[in-house]
Amino acid sequence: MKLTNKSHQKKWIFGIVILLVAIFIFFFNATQKNKTLAKVTENYQLSDTYMQESLLDRSKFVTDRDGEVTIVVLGSSVTFGKGATEAQPVWGKLLEDDLNERDSIQAKVINHGYNGYSTADLISRGKIDAVVKDKPDIILFELCLINNNRYPQNNVDQTKLDIQWIMDRFSEELPDTLVVLQTANPTLFNDVFLEDGKVTYEQYNNEIAEFVTAQQWPFIDTYHLMQTKMVDKNLTIEEVLADDVHPNGLGYGLWFELLNERLNVPIKMMH
Repeated sequence: MKLTNKSHQKKWIFGIVILLVAIFIFFFNATQKNKTLAKVTENYQLSDTYMQESLLDRSKFVTDRDGEVTIVVLGSSVTFGKGATEAQPVWGKLLEDDLNERDSIQAKVINHGYNGYSTADLISRGKIDAVVKDKPDIILFELCLINNNRYPQNNVDQTKLDIQWIMDRFSEELPDTLVVLQTANPTLFNDVFLEDGKVTYEQYNNEIAEFVTAQQWPFIDTYHLMQTKMVDKNLTIEEVLADDVHPNGLGYGLWFELLNERLNVPIKMMH
C-alpha cells in the first residue's frame, strides 16, 4: 500500500512539474510574441510610410502583422444602415467588401451603429465601452449630428464636449488605434429650425466641422462633400434618401464613394 501511495505521489509531482513547465513555455512564447509585435509596430511608426500614412497603409500594415485588420464603424442609424438593403448595403459593408478585394488586405468591419443615438447616448449607454472591448485597429466615427440636432436638440457646446470625451477615451484606452471622424449625409432638414432648436442641421455641421478641424483630428466632412458630389452628378436630395433623413442604396453608395476616394490620401491631408 505504501509503495502504491509513493507511486501516486511521484506521478502527481511529475504532473505538476509538467504543468508548470507548460505554463512557463506558454507565457514565455506569448511574451516573445508580444515583444516581436511591439518591435514591428515601433519600426512601422518610425517609417516614412507612417509619416504620410493613409487608411490603406494602416490596413495593409495590420494585415501583414496580424493577418487581419479590425475596423469599427461607430455612430447612429446612418452607420447602422437604416434605408440600406442587402443588394445596396450601408457604407461600412461596402468598405469591408472593397478592402477584402485587395490582395494585401484582409478586413473585418464591426458595425456599432445605433438607431436614434446621439453622442450623449453613445456615452451614457456604454457604447464607447463596447468599442474599446473590440480593440479595433481603425475606428470610423460618424458623429451622430443628425440626432444631436433633433428631438430635442443637444447644445452644440455639449456635443463638442461629448466628442472630446470620446476621443480622449480612445486615446487613453486604444493608443495605437487610428480614429477618423465623419459627419453624415445631408437630409431634408438641412436649413430647417426644428422644434425648440437654436441652429439648423447645416449650422450644426458647420460648427462641429470647425471644432473637429481645429483639434487636427483625421476628418472626412461627408455632409458637405456629399452635397458637392450630388451637384456634380445632378442628383436631388430626394433621389439619395430613403425617407426624410436616411440614405437609400444610392445615398450610401455616394457616401462610400467619398470614403473610397480618400482611402489612399494621407491622414493628415484628409478632409
